[in-house]
Amino acid sequence: MLDYIRAEGYKVSRRAYPYVTLLVLLAGAALLISGWVFTNSHGNDVDFASGGGMAVMLLSVGLYAPVLIGDMVFSEQYKNNTLKNEVSYGLPRARIYLGKLAVAAVLGILMSLAVLVFYEGMCWLTLLPGEPGNAAKALEMVIYCTLAALPQWLGMLGVSIMAYFLVRSSTVAAILIVLILVVPQNALKLLGLLVHPAFGNAAAFMPSAMVEAAQTAVGDGRFLALSWGLGAAWLVGATVVGLVLFRRKEIN
Repeated sequence: MLDYIRAEGYKVSRRAYPYVTLLVLLAGAALLISGWVFTNSHGNDVDFASGGGMAVMLLSVGLYAPVLIGDMVFSEQYKNNTLKNEVSYGLPRARIYLGKLAVAAVLGILMSLAVLVFYEGMCWLTLLPGEPGNAAKALEMVIYCTLAALPQWLGMLGVSIMAYFLVRSSTVAAILIVLILVVPQNALKLLGLLVHPAFGNAAAFMPSAMVEAAQTAVGDGRFLALSWGLGAAWLVGATVVGLVLFRRKEIN
């Protein structure tokens, strides 16, 4: 397994895809910060607490990142017939599936940390310092919300890998991932309005809702444990379904 993970990691590292994506994300962060620096030079007052703390508002957007991460690792294997070659070579399907999932998780976490550290570091260096107490609270909020968002992100990564393995078209797989993220939560909200409030309450435990709610639960260990439990359920559930169906799937 480790040899396969290393091989997959090396393959991804040789592609321009992750580096270009990372550069675009870093450029976007730099552009946002430079805009605040410009307005500060003209009398505005965006300090580190305001700018650095805004990272928590972007964490929900990160739930869509597994669409790209899964694509980076899976790399159009049905289109290029490389998955068929791996299976024909005799590699166990579980090793192929779990190996790619592991590489995707490591790649996604590293890219997320790179963007977060860059963003917070640039905010600290370029924005007005503000009150030390407010800056510490903002940083605490960012760390807590990131820890609460990470399991939800990993859960959606499990869904992403499942979709890319089971659907031959990468475009259709990407659409399916987004639908799984968006439709159940909105459907539960609608059912909560039309049928029974219990459905609306259930919507609060969906990935996007959990990430958004983290801002109001900073310091709550129970909420953090709940988030990790739900994220693990998404990850394990999607992985089990993906493995079972991939074992039965005919690779042409």
